[in-house]
Amino acid sequence: MEAITTPQTKNIYFARHGERNDWIDKTWMQTAQQRFDPPLSSYGFQQADELGVYIAKLQPRITHIYASPFLRTIQTALQVANQLNKNISSPNEITKIRLEPGYGEYFFPDVIWNENNIFRPLHQLPEISQNIEYFDQDYDSVIKADYYLQMKIETRQQLRDRLRRVLQCTLDAHTADCNILIVTHAATLIEGVRALVTISSEQNLEMVKRKEIEITRNQENNNLSTWDMSPIRAGVCSLTHFESMDGKWTLSKNGLTSYLSKGEQNVWMFTDDVSLYET
Repeated sequence: MEAITTPQTKNIYFARHGERNDWIDKTWMQTAQQRFDPPLSSYGFQQADELGVYIAKLQPRITHIYASPFLRTIQTALQVANQLNKNISSPNEITKIRLEPGYGEYFFPDVIWNENNIFRPLHQLPEISQNIEYFDQDYDSVIKADYYLQMKIETRQQLRDRLRRVLQCTLDAHTADCNILIVTHAATLIEGVRALVTISSEQNLEMVKRKEIEITRNQENNNLSTWDMSPIRAGVCSLTHFESMDGKWTLSKNGLTSYLSKGEQNVWMFTDDVSLYET
């Protein structure tokens, strides 16, 4: 009698940070030392808390949080971690935050990165020092902080290459325990979701090709699929969910915001992609 095997289920959630303070306080940038790294507004904290309440109810439970190292994403991830870790019985059960510059902000090519407009040095943030138990201090990020300073300017294709690389490393690190939340920004959420669809499509196509023919892949087969261009919703504190059943990723929820008291807010999209959303 053959043993019955349970299909392996994995989950990846992409969330955008909450409302930024500089959207509400138009004078904030005039005196800010880090003009490109604003904190959450008071309502942004509320949104992040509402997101955390929703995520804390999800099953299976989120086991790892990856967050962009900008202040607004750190603050959003902390609100979620506070909700997730409310009823744990042991420090070993804490869902921790891994700070990953690879999921950091995308600045358009007319912005030159420098020390004043990337995320601030993490050791200077009281949000981290005062909640150190919620951060994975052993995590070695895929993309290093100096990536931004070395790049100076990042094209959209380079953004896609960055996200594809970091997301593949995240997948490789969680072959067994994959119930992950990625807290990021609008542009990186959209292209990160598309990166996961693209990676999954290529892997599925490779499996089909291996079953059909056993030949060495030629140059034509190296580019197995084009970049996915799904119209991904990216409101603040929205949640986009992928589920994998036996290795095949499926988009389950796109830009969910039903748990937010004011619903979907501040939706963002690439101007070149507007027609995708209209259709």
